[in-house]
Amino acid sequence: MKQRGFFFLRGVVACALFPAAVWAAPLDGQSSAEVDFDSGFLMHSGGATVDVSRFTRGNPVTPGEYSVDIYLNASWIGRRAVRFEGPDGQATPCFDAALIAQLNLKNDLLGAAPERLRADLAKGQCVDLGQLVAGASASFDIAELRMDISAPQAALRHAPQGYVNPEFWDQGVPSATLAYNLNTYQTSGLASGRTSYAAFDSGLNLGAWHFRQRSALSWQTGGQRQYQNIATYLQHDLPSWRSQLTLGDSYTDGAMFDSIGLRGAQLASDDRMLPDSQRGYAPLIRGIAQSNARVTVTQNGVKLHETTVSPGPFEVNDLYATGYGGDLLVTVTEADGSQHSFTVPYASVAQLLRPGTLRYTVALGKVRNVRSIGDDSKLLQATMQYGFTNLLTGYGGAVAAQGYQAGLLGTAWNTPMGAVALDVTQSRISKPGLASSAGRSIRVSYSKFVPSTRTNLAIAGYRYSSSGYWGLREAVLVSEPRSRLAGSNGFDYVPRLDRQRNALQLTVNQSLGEKWGELYATGSSSDYWTRSGRSTEFQVGYSNTFRAFGTNLMYNIAASRRRDGVTGTLGNQVYASVSIPLGSEEHPATLSLAASRDGRTGSSGQLMLTGSALDDNALSYGVNVDRALGASTGGGNVQYRGQAATLSASASGGSGYTQYSGGIKGAIVAHPGGVTLANDLSDTVGVVEAKDAMGARIANAPGVRIDGRGYAVIPYLRPYSLNSIDLDPMGLPLDVELKETSTRIAPRANTVTMIRFATVAGRSAMIGVMKPDGVAPPFGAIVLNEAGSEVGVVGQGGRVLVRGVADEGDLTLRWGEAPDQVCHFGYRLPERDGQALTYPRLDVKCETYMGSGPR
Repeated sequence: MKQRGFFFLRGVVACALFPAAVWAAPLDGQSSAEVDFDSGFLMHSGGATVDVSRFTRGNPVTPGEYSVDIYLNASWIGRRAVRFEGPDGQATPCFDAALIAQLNLKNDLLGAAPERLRADLAKGQCVDLGQLVAGASASFDIAELRMDISAPQAALRHAPQGYVNPEFWDQGVPSATLAYNLNTYQTSGLASGRTSYAAFDSGLNLGAWHFRQRSALSWQTGGQRQYQNIATYLQHDLPSWRSQLTLGDSYTDGAMFDSIGLRGAQLASDDRMLPDSQRGYAPLIRGIAQSNARVTVTQNGVKLHETTVSPGPFEVNDLYATGYGGDLLVTVTEADGSQHSFTVPYASVAQLLRPGTLRYTVALGKVRNVRSIGDDSKLLQATMQYGFTNLLTGYGGAVAAQGYQAGLLGTAWNTPMGAVALDVTQSRISKPGLASSAGRSIRVSYSKFVPSTRTNLAIAGYRYSSSGYWGLREAVLVSEPRSRLAGSNGFDYVPRLDRQRNALQLTVNQSLGEKWGELYATGSSSDYWTRSGRSTEFQVGYSNTFRAFGTNLMYNIAASRRRDGVTGTLGNQVYASVSIPLGSEEHPATLSLAASRDGRTGSSGQLMLTGSALDDNALSYGVNVDRALGASTGGGNVQYRGQAATLSASASGGSGYTQYSGGIKGAIVAHPGGVTLANDLSDTVGVVEAKDAMGARIANAPGVRIDGRGYAVIPYLRPYSLNSIDLDPMGLPLDVELKETSTRIAPRANTVTMIRFATVAGRSAMIGVMKPDGVAPPFGAIVLNEAGSEVGVVGQGGRVLVRGVADEGDLTLRWGEAPDQVCHFGYRLPERDGQALTYPRLDVKCETYMGSGPR
């Protein structure tokens, strides 16, 4: 039976009595000098003394099984159930083979242990840790349920910083999840109509198997509904291989070859299983909106994201980690119906790996291009990267499909001048209706941070492809039926694709020092074998702060220039803004003044006010007034992040048009405790269970609180890493106590992990107790309920704070083992008052009688 006594109150009283002895409880055979307390200092009226013998070796531990946090040399290594054995009050942890296996001891150390100890471990018996590992010791804090183990570093295997033993990775519980994102956008005027978008991500977890289905549905006024099955697959992680096995409809990895939809099987290493210090990119989208605009992000024809943004600069940083590459097409639809778009390079940095690290993928199946239902090409792809030394990483891969083959070979170098990767891809294509050809593509990428100048050259890449080279995605598209690509009724092949010849990408971030701000520049340029013209776009920006009127003002200047490769037209845009902070730190607000000039629409000016309100800044809002081309427009937007969902809305109007939008984003999680709603969801989540703790706040998840059923969903957890979960008890009723407020977990990917916080539910009261002779009981005497569990400890003047009791009942007071050192009393508490700020108080007299109460 798990022992969960009233540790907190016992610890408080014991600490008050014997502060030097309570937390120093050496275990595992380590010598511990007993402490003799002068009980004369604890005499109570009547001349009797208090029995304090149970504290002579620190805070007493009773035998049983405890769920404890284990720390090795002050670093948390996991939580597990540990059995404690020994005399009542002096029980010590059982170091058996299972517990010792978690301590990361060197194998040769265990092999050199005395034969007697090894035989005991083989039989499942407990051993003395100090005898097994010289210099090792352990101590247990029963109030915190924490066991600290100290061991010489020479006895431990080396573990990277942030390492969590896979034995402690939590597999999660059987569960089902559904995340949804619904958005509708309505305009009237020259471009009247309504566009709606719905995205769903559902999952089912059974054991170590995880089913996922991701889809999107969009429709518009007068148009057909379009459904896209983005991914449907079954996944199982393989910790011993540091890999993920994926079966079904997914996407191949895009690090070396083009990412392609695949129906089949994939086996790929998962770097998330590496410790934090061993991990090594997620694209961030920046842009500028002139109004309450709809932003759509697509990749290879698949809509990945759609949202509504407020006027001014925006960022999109919450795309799903799809694991495949390819430029992102970002389309901004303004409130008046006008559109502009740009691409965001999604390319890997130099492929350097740590020495001895292997990364691989193997994919086998049938090509699944969402834009085609007629292609039935089989596909086999394999890639591998390996870090040979600190300086050199080698990588390569091969892909084979019907009528297409390609191979890649490359190296990456870590040099004093920066990280450089060079690879060559050779391809051959032979398909009906298309002349056979072969060619190669050479790619060079570079990355460097210059500390002396604070220059971060994030990505610099150049690629040249010969006229005979075909990429994997081009080879798949060339075999698609024309009925899908061009709208005809035939199934002949596409006569021409825009096959790239040269491509250059560059991203630079430059810090100019604390007083001089930040400068950034991004650009890309490309031309093609199949058509004339060059597509070029670049953006430069500068931001800084200055102090005026007693506050720090922030300003930003940005300029962009784009050339369309088909029409050859140039588009220029210049933007400048100043932001003035208003309001308090608790609920910040910002007033922004902005001006822009666009080569297409001319000059415009804008005044915006943005801010937040309510607890945890759950409500965010913005209002704006614009003037352009002699006309004034205005609008506003609001978003509320609730416990069960996030709601958003916007509206604007101007000369000849109106716009409004609405959206809701949330999730549903079914778990062993029932069904709980959430305002967001990632692939790995936690469900906190804290019964009767309604309103308690999850400190690590803004806006998340325990609901009326005692549950809350933490929408984001880092898989295979240590996650700290803190529960803030502020605002809890006086009748509810959290026995612990913090815990740590390391969940496996795609799981729903239960995080249980023990609570003491029941009435609490301050009771003044008198013994049968009318004298107050001794300080430190214990109070037991009818089941024999400790519910309070007597303080000064016979006062005792009892917790977790019923509205009425019988309690036992004990201050020794003799028959005349125990008595019993009944009580009845007043009716509950949910608004009360103090405990109810009552006085009782203890009576001596022979009954069935706890002894």
